[in-house]
Amino acid sequence: MGNIFTNVMGSTIIGTGGSKRKVEEVESDYDESVDFDSLLNTPKKRKLDSTSKYIYKTLFEEGRASDVTVVALGTEWHLHKVYLCQSPYFQSMFSGNWSEANQTKITIEILDDNITIEALRLALGQFYKDDILVEAAQVIPLLATALLLQMDPLIEQCTSIMMETINLQTVLQYHEASRRYGVVEVDNACKQWLLHNLLTQVTEQPGTLRHISPDLLYELLSSPHLYVMQTEFSVYVMLKAWVFLRLNPSWEGTHEAAFLEAHRFFRNRTVPGWFLEEEGREFAQVFSALRTIYLIYHHLDVEMLYSDHILPPSWLTPASMHQWYNMLRIDQGKDRGPSDISEEEFNRTCTRCGRVLAGSGQHIWRWTGYNFGLDLVMTHDGASLRLKRNHRNENIASIVQPGRRSIMYRITVASLNDQKQVIYTKTSGVQSVTLAKNEEVRIMVLDPEVKYPLLLSANFLITTNHPILLRAGSQTSSSGCLPQPEVPSCVPQE
Repeated sequence: MGNIFTNVMGSTIIGTGGSKRKVEEVESDYDESVDFDSLLNTPKKRKLDSTSKYIYKTLFEEGRASDVTVVALGTEWHLHKVYLCQSPYFQSMFSGNWSEANQTKITIEILDDNITIEALRLALGQFYKDDILVEAAQVIPLLATALLLQMDPLIEQCTSIMMETINLQTVLQYHEASRRYGVVEVDNACKQWLLHNLLTQVTEQPGTLRHISPDLLYELLSSPHLYVMQTEFSVYVMLKAWVFLRLNPSWEGTHEAAFLEAHRFFRNRTVPGWFLEEEGREFAQVFSALRTIYLIYHHLDVEMLYSDHILPPSWLTPASMHQWYNMLRIDQGKDRGPSDISEEEFNRTCTRCGRVLAGSGQHIWRWTGYNFGLDLVMTHDGASLRLKRNHRNENIASIVQPGRRSIMYRITVASLNDQKQVIYTKTSGVQSVTLAKNEEVRIMVLDPEVKYPLLLSANFLITTNHPILLRAGSQTSSSGCLPQPEVPSCVPQE
């Protein structure tokens, strides 16, 4: 029997009795151009998971070779100065003239009630490894701890986690924490989330609505970028429910029941006078964010405003006079609508309305109410949004209809993910247009990848600002209530 072996060139050789005979040539894939020296001397980077795990386990968890003991919240950690000095907090402590520099046991006084033992364990352990696993429920205590220990990389990680997990359950906690710890990025993101979802998601959860602070709610309601569903009167109805929930902290139920109970609560008040002038003075500033002149577009709304006894006449009467003056100017041909004002003034004086577009099919709608004879119809066809001045003969009898009317508008749309965070948004910006009777203009082309449902926010201004109205709106009532915002009149709402 001969010996069979393969040479380095890939040919099979059969040996018999000391002689060798080549019986088969196998085509070689060998490339003579390959530089083996280069390959052999090229470094290859590989991460050895066992090394980092070993460091974390033996040095942090077991505390081997520890040269300092850290005590906080009644718990001890046997640690190492060389690792702790990654933080400026410990670096200055161990290298300066502090008494701790030469001590082997230091105590950290914890005054922040957000800092927990678990958060301290996670933060201190982060000195010994380069990854972290954090649940959203732990991120606020961990952020507080990272700020105390001046761990900038960990602060960035906590900020990133918070930005990714803003939703109905976390938004108010994150907002409070971001204000407390000065995390501006999270603060702004929480307010943006609430501007989009206050009148859709939050109003459907009485427990969440109740816990919005007066300062935050005032800021949201004052914003021209609030997504109002359907009209400004919806904001007033929501505020009634919010007050009821704040005054009845133990009440529980559905949002439908909350709105009904709020209505009954104010109708059944036995205290004489107007709520904001009597027992509800603490809520006056929040209500002052209402754009009051846009609450009186329908006679049933006016009846509710007066029967609720919330807003005092010193607020409602100027708003009614404001609208009456606008109607006279339009009817007598003195006002054909605004055409050129600053964006700042537009934001301060426009009306806000909106709706949810459930699908990509065609939608045609109007926001109804008293509209100074101007019937604005919006159309969505899945690809674009159009605005039409619809001329209806029945309007002619109530107010003069000039051949052309000017309006200013801003239309903004947004698509949300499962956490109701914005994943797509587009705006027309503030635009001015003059419309003839039955004239239609295209105001926005939607991108093909837009996802439904789609939130739509519309801001309109259809009457021209006038100095008399601005001065009247800035007066403070003798009753001591807060002054109303300087808001001229605008488009109708549904």
